[in-house]
Amino acid sequence: MALKSLFKKALRQFYDPSAAALKAFVRVGDRSDIKGASIQIRDQSRKEVRLEVGTDSILNGSYVFERGSGTIRIGNRVFIGGSTFICVDAIEIGDDVMISWGCTIVDNNSHSLVSADRQNDVLDWKKGLDENKTGFYKDWKNVASKPVIIRDKAWIGFNAIILKGVTIGQGAVIAAGSVVTKDIPDFAVAGGNPARIIKYTT
Repeated sequence: MALKSLFKKALRQFYDPSAAALKAFVRVGDRSDIKGASIQIRDQSRKEVRLEVGTDSILNGSYVFERGSGTIRIGNRVFIGGSTFICVDAIEIGDDVMISWGCTIVDNNSHSLVSADRQNDVLDWKKGLDENKTGFYKDWKNVASKPVIIRDKAWIGFNAIILKGVTIGQGAVIAAGSVVTKDIPDFAVAGGNPARIIKYTT
């Protein structure tokens, strides 16, 4: 088996959502399939549901909970390809949503905009790595965050990026490769960087 395959297999085993260590944090509805998902909960001190999935959904991709709070709630009949979710606050996805591969949905800025506030970010991250506690020492107090909401029947094209505080309206379509920095109304078709409304659909 190639080294890359072995590495991927090891990662999947470590973050296997069916693993006993993660069961307290994940709730999955009937007939949903999350075998393709990898879940990282950096701070597991609070035993509460962090990822909640409705019924008849298919999840792939990575779901990263950066600190001891934050939830991702996913509705019914949702498909998510190989995309990445970075959560410290809240990400909510409605029913009948499709999210393609390569998308990134993030509800925070990752770092402070003030250079002095992020001066120790690398050292804190390295300390966590050295102690096998990835992200444990990250200081989030000066990092802005705001929930992301993707409403029912929306469709997110591949490689789209959706940033903190954005609401994607019901039935809206986000074109492939778009960077969404502001709310998109119901049934709008939006694309570009930053994403702008192209037209409306039904």
